[in-house]
Amino acid sequence: MKEQPLISVILPVHNAATTVEQCIISLLSQSYKRIEIIAIDDSSSDTSYKILQKLKKTHKNIKLYKNIKRYGIAVTLNRAIKKAKGTFITFMDTDDYSSPLRLKKQLNFLIKTPSMVAVGTQCNFVNEKGKLIGKSNFPGENALIYLNPLHGISMQFETVLINKTMLPKDILRFNTDSNPFIYSDIFMKIMPYGKLANLDSFLHYHRNDPKNYLEDIKKNFLSLIKLWAKHKTLNDYNAPLRSFFSPVIKSI
Repeated sequence: MKEQPLISVILPVHNAATTVEQCIISLLSQSYKRIEIIAIDDSSSDTSYKILQKLKKTHKNIKLYKNIKRYGIAVTLNRAIKKAKGTFITFMDTDDYSSPLRLKKQLNFLIKTPSMVAVGTQCNFVNEKGKLIGKSNFPGENALIYLNPLHGISMQFETVLINKTMLPKDILRFNTDSNPFIYSDIFMKIMPYGKLANLDSFLHYHRNDPKNYLEDIKKNFLSLIKLWAKHKTLNDYNAPLRSFFSPVIKSI
């Protein structure tokens, strides 16, 4: 019997004592079981690391590490990626939790659709108490995602499962210079190597108001123009400037 592919879940942790256990339990409850959870605590000042240690004692697929000082999200993510052994890779926010069917459905989709390098899902947005405050309406097709491949606009980064076998070795590297668009930068890095898609199922819960993504874009408009220009040069990104910024234009 052919061995099932390993999925690596990257989990950066910083001061997440109130939510990290729910997050990890949702991963351990996945119907697809061959996963490794790579958790790196970025010098938390609360009890996050103790909670992680407790969970690790009873779950061997949790790989736990701790930064000696606060490095920030980009460096922590890069450290975790280097430790990932999976054929497929996904990223998780400690505030989030996923449906038990999420990874299985995404993996099946990628295996059946070899032209796809990554697939996300639709997202339920919840508040701190877990109450539903919104739902995503992300495009399903690659052609629509290509027009504005922005985190929170066309895809939710924390929902995306990536097929590493389709990518050059070091392409999944987070660039601190791309802040606050480090996730959108990754989308644009992987686009030349395959298509992107979103499932139409709501398989993820994210604690954030979806309106915040548009506000971030408006506040950091110049940085977003630089991101578009960089990928137009490096990755031959051909979407017109107007379509790339269409979410902002529509909201004005």
